Amino acid sequence: MSFTGYWSDRILFWIWIAVTPFIIILYWKKLVTKLYFGFLILCLILSILPMGILFFGIILSGTGSGRLNHFNLENNIRIQTVAYGVMGRPRVQIVKDGFLFDKIKLEDQDEIEKNDSTWLEVRDAINAQLVKETDTSITVKYFFENDTLQTVHEFQEKTSLNY
Repeated sequence: MSFTGYWSDRILFWIWIAVTPFIIILYWKKLVTKLYFGFLILCLILSILPMGILFFGIILSGTGSGRLNHFNLENNIRIQTVAYGVMGRPRVQIVKDGFLFDKIKLEDQDEIEKNDSTWLEVRDAINAQLVKETDTSITVKYFFENDTLQTVHEFQEKTSLNY
């Protein structure tokens, strides 16, 4: 689940980061504050231990540097390429902006097929244009440096709580 707009979650994260030291200093004499501080330090250490995978995931999603590119289409739809992990490949997300929360309509691999032997990566696209939108799919034309490719993204029913 995500708030409307890409940066709203990041702003909330940075407000939490900025306010936490003040709360810890202000209420340091309380046992709950000391436990909270210890929990934060323990989580930081535990997130760095397994090759820093969780730590870099937090950094990439918290700073916004995990979003490789994005294109705003019509009807409050945006296509973005994200890579929030150091071990995984970038993913394409088609996001519908809502009033309070965004809805991820599709999350799929970054490659689109041009022909039997050639695949293009969406993260290398220069621009994108909405061609057609239905309830079950969206057709997008991607503009690359030397090529143009039109593809249909089929929406799939999501069962996790994030969708």
